[in-house]
Amino acid sequence: MKNNFLKLNLLIVCFLLVASGIFAQEKQDTLKPLKGDWGFVLNLAGLVDNISLGTRSDINNNNTVLAKYQLKDNRALRIGLGLYSKRENNFAADSISLLSGNRAWREVDSIETRFDFSVALGYEIQFEGTRRLMPYVGGELVVGRIGNTKIDATTEITDKLGTQRIKRIIQQDGGMSFGVNVLAGFNYFFAEHISIGAEFNLGYMASVRGGDQSESVVDTPVSGQQTSSFINSKGGTSDRGFDVNSTAGLLLSFYF
Repeated sequence: MKNNFLKLNLLIVCFLLVASGIFAQEKQDTLKPLKGDWGFVLNLAGLVDNISLGTRSDINNNNTVLAKYQLKDNRALRIGLGLYSKRENNFAADSISLLSGNRAWREVDSIETRFDFSVALGYEIQFEGTRRLMPYVGGELVVGRIGNTKIDATTEITDKLGTQRIKRIIQQDGGMSFGVNVLAGFNYFFAEHISIGAEFNLGYMASVRGGDQSESVVDTPVSGQQTSSFINSKGGTSDRGFDVNSTAGLLLSFYF
C-alpha cells in the first residue's frame, strides 16, 4: 500500500513537471515581444519594387530614432531621440567689374552651422489581440530645442591693386518646441519579433522660434582704413494648436 502511494505521488509530480514545461513552452510560443525586449521602429515607404526604410520625423521635422522597451509583456516604454546637425560649407567665385572700371576676381566662402535635438518619452498599453495582432494605446511627451544659426562668410575681391577682404557674421536665435500626444495603433507580426503596423496621433504642439538677430561686417580695403558695422534686431514666430498625424501602414518594428 505504501509503495503504491509513493508511486502515485511520483506520477503526480512527473505530471506536474511535464505540464509546467508545456505551459512554459506555450507561453513563450509567441511572435510578440516579451518583458525585457527592446524594439526599434522605422518608416516603411515605397511600393513593392521600390521599398525603402527611414527614420521618423520629430516635433522639429528632423529625423528621430524611436525605441521601445517592454516593461511587461503588455506594457512598453517609448523613447525617442531626434538629432539634426548642420555644417554647410559654400564656395563661389566669379569675375566682376569694380566702380573704378577694373576687373576683379571675387571669392565668397561661407559656413552655416546649427544643431537641433528633441526627446520624446511615452508609455504604451498593449492589448492581447491575437497571436500576430497587437493593438495598443498610449501617450507621449515631447520636448525639442531648435538650435541657433550662425553664418560665417568671407568675401575676397582681388584686382591688380590688391585684395579687399569683407568678413560677415550673422547669428540668429533658435527656439523651443513642446508637444503632448495621445496615440493608438497596432502591430501585425508576420515573423518572430518583426511587425508592420499603423499609428495615429492626436496631440497639442507649441513652438517658439527666433529672438535676437545680429549681423557684423568688417571691411578691410586694399588701401585706407578698416571699417566695421554691427546691426542688432529682434524677430520670431510662434505656433500652437492641435494636430493629427497618421503613419498608417508605414511602420516596421524590430524587437530583440
